[in-house]
Amino acid sequence: MPTMDNRASMMNSSLYVNSALTGMLIDYLDAQTVDSAVLRQKIVQYQHNDRISIVNWIGLLNEIAALTPVPAVGLLIGQQIKAAHTGIVGYLGLSCSSIGEAVSLFERFARLIYDVNSLSITLEGHLVSISWGSEHGTPGQLADETAISAFATMIQTIAGQAMYPTRINFINPAPADKSPYEHFFHCPVSFGGIRTIVEFPADYLNIALQNRDSNLLHLLEGHAQSLLSTLPSDQFETQLKSLLTEIVQRQEEPSLVHIAKRMNTSTRTLQRKLNQHDIKFQELLASVKLDLFNQYIKNDKLTLFEIALRLGYSEQSAFTRAVKRWTGELPKNFRK
Repeated sequence: MPTMDNRASMMNSSLYVNSALTGMLIDYLDAQTVDSAVLRQKIVQYQHNDRISIVNWIGLLNEIAALTPVPAVGLLIGQQIKAAHTGIVGYLGLSCSSIGEAVSLFERFARLIYDVNSLSITLEGHLVSISWGSEHGTPGQLADETAISAFATMIQTIAGQAMYPTRINFINPAPADKSPYEHFFHCPVSFGGIRTIVEFPADYLNIALQNRDSNLLHLLEGHAQSLLSTLPSDQFETQLKSLLTEIVQRQEEPSLVHIAKRMNTSTRTLQRKLNQHDIKFQELLASVKLDLFNQYIKNDKLTLFEIALRLGYSEQSAFTRAVKRWTGELPKNFRK
C-alpha cells in the first residue's frame, strides 16, 4: 500500500511543473479504468494554465495513489509519459541527432518541465550521472518516483529502444520493499543520501536517433529559449546570499565546494548557475562580508580583532585591506 506524501505543505508554492504533465495522469487513470469524475475535472482545470505549483502536483498524485493503492504507484504513473506530456522539451529530444544531444538539451531546458530542484549531469569514466539536489526541499517519494519513471521512459521513447540505468538512488527514506523499483528499472536501487541519482553507461550518449531533424531542432530550440526567458526568477542569488551570510556568521569556509555541498548540488552545477545569473562569486562574498561588517562595527562590545575573526580574517592586515577595498576607509575610522 502506498503512503500518502505530506511533503506538499513543506514545499515552496513558487515551484512548478508543466501543466502538460497532467495528460500523463489522465492516461494513467484511463489505463487503470479509474472512473473519478471529480478528480478528472480537477485535472482538466489545471490544464488551462501553463504551469502547476508543485504543491498542487503532489496533491494530484496523492489523490491518484489513494484511488489505485499499489506499491510504487508513481512508477506506473510515470510510465505513461509521452512527448506531448512534456511540452516542447520532449519534441526537442525527438529532433536531436543523439541521446547525448538530447540529454544536454534536457539539462538546459529542464525548468520548462519540472521547475523544482536543479539538476547536474556529470561524466565519470564509463558512466553518466544525472542527479537532482534538494535546495528547494524534497517533494517526497511519490513525486520523485513518478518523475524518475517518466524520465527513464521518455529516454527510451526518444532512443526507440530499451535503455536501462546502471543504478538509481532516491533521496528519500527506503520503503519496506524496494523490489518493485529494481524490477521496474532493471538495476540496483538505493535510498537516502543527499541527491536523487540516475546513472547509466556513457555509451548510451552515442546512440543515434532515427527521427533527427536539424531544421526542426533549430526552430524548437529558439522557441524553448524564449519560453525559458519568460519563467520567473528562481531566486538563486537571494538563496545563495542568504546561505553565504549564514556560513560566514558560523565561521565556516565560504568556498564553492562547501557552498555546493550545503546546497545539495555539485560544484559544476553551482558554477554553471553562477555563470547563468552573471554572478561573480568573490564579489557576492565581499558584499556579504561588507553587510556583516556594517552590523558588527555598530556593536561597541566587539573589538576590531574580533570582527576580523568573525569575517574569516586571522590576520589583521588582511582584514584592514579588505575593508579599505570595500569602503575606501580603514576599519578604525568607523569607530571614531
